[in-house]
Amino acid sequence: MKPAYLALMLMALLLSSCSASTTSVPDATPAPTTVSQPVAEPTATPSVGDEPTAAAATPGVTGPTATAPAIATLDPRALDTAGMEECDLLTNSDFSALLGQTPVDNVPEAELTKTACYYTFSSGQTFYVTVRTALPGEQIYDANLQYPDFAAGSESLTLGTIAIVKQDGDRVLIDAVINGWYVEVSGSGFDPQTVINLARLFEERLVPYYPPPDVAATATPAAQGDAAGACRNTYYPVAQGASWQYQFSGVTSGTFTRTLTAVRADGFDDQDTFSAGTTRTGNWACQNGDLIALTPFSGGPTVNADGMQFDFTVESNDGITFPADPQPGRTWTQTIVYLGQQNVGGTTIQSRNVLENSCKVGNIETVNVPAGEFQALRVDCATKIDIFISGTLAFTLNSSSAVWYAPGVGMVKSSGASDMGSTEIVLLSYRIP
Repeated sequence: MKPAYLALMLMALLLSSCSASTTSVPDATPAPTTVSQPVAEPTATPSVGDEPTAAAATPGVTGPTATAPAIATLDPRALDTAGMEECDLLTNSDFSALLGQTPVDNVPEAELTKTACYYTFSSGQTFYVTVRTALPGEQIYDANLQYPDFAAGSESLTLGTIAIVKQDGDRVLIDAVINGWYVEVSGSGFDPQTVINLARLFEERLVPYYPPPDVAATATPAAQGDAAGACRNTYYPVAQGASWQYQFSGVTSGTFTRTLTAVRADGFDDQDTFSAGTTRTGNWACQNGDLIALTPFSGGPTVNADGMQFDFTVESNDGITFPADPQPGRTWTQTIVYLGQQNVGGTTIQSRNVLENSCKVGNIETVNVPAGEFQALRVDCATKIDIFISGTLAFTLNSSSAVWYAPGVGMVKSSGASDMGSTEIVLLSYRIP
């Protein structure tokens, strides 16, 4: 009987190793965010944009007074870039008015989390614009601020809500929050003021950012507000219907899909569905961005597997599962005491169990998984489960894991070892509405 019981507990350890993950639905390929190692917020130099920056002259540009024809408002989320032959974020008339030339080619990029267009000119100049659509712009901007390369050598720019501009060789780069959207602009071969003028077109055109339609349709007003407050977490996106597909290998192997099945004003529910037929449901609480699993292993009151059923009730729950601001060097803990009833092959075993989890944040590392390449934050955790049967400590299960989280995506990889062997989990695909 004990091997079967241990097998069930191994599943519990597997679940606990990936309990604080994030991301979107199968068959979605992520757009990795380029980041480096976390540091304090950058110090911006005096703003630019009100006066032209000295650089090579561009035909047809008259500095900040150059204007382009007005067009209708732009909703980037509604654009079907996958079906576009040409991209309409900016038009030929825009480029003609501001540059005195039009692109010879424009190529849309099809991604679930962004709308993007790449323009090339006969002169060899290029212009690239991206509007991120999965998360509020300020959330993405704030997440990027902790990485040194993001704002290194930049100047603040009067554009939208907040913006920075920097030059890298002949490239001018702008990152901005405009009408609630996160906008990235890159121009090669143009003077900085020309790129700024093109970026300013989005101030009048972009409609205000709004919650994803499926969230707005199913969540209560309180829950929608919570998504921007109590549950907002850069490394663990909380959105109704978000899902991630993972593959695990090691002691046991297979795949599972994690789905956020309900989002409330004060928390959310999730569910893991394993390829072997096992299911796990979980309940979470949110407190100012801190995420707290209310049940062991981030699970619900019941775990079912072939021939086994594990039911429990929580006696006490202290600490957090994943913090709102996981800066390098930060540590946290969570201790859950729960009363368990395991039904193994028709035999019932009563137990009292103590789960202790402690984690520490590392640095940003490059991680390659089937879903893509990510710059991800490493978190190292140690988990111990003491199993008491009839008041006596029957055995202890220990595990340790390194887990990598990408901003706006969630858990992309986990590599763990326990008393019963090692397990690796990698992200296959995701979708965040």
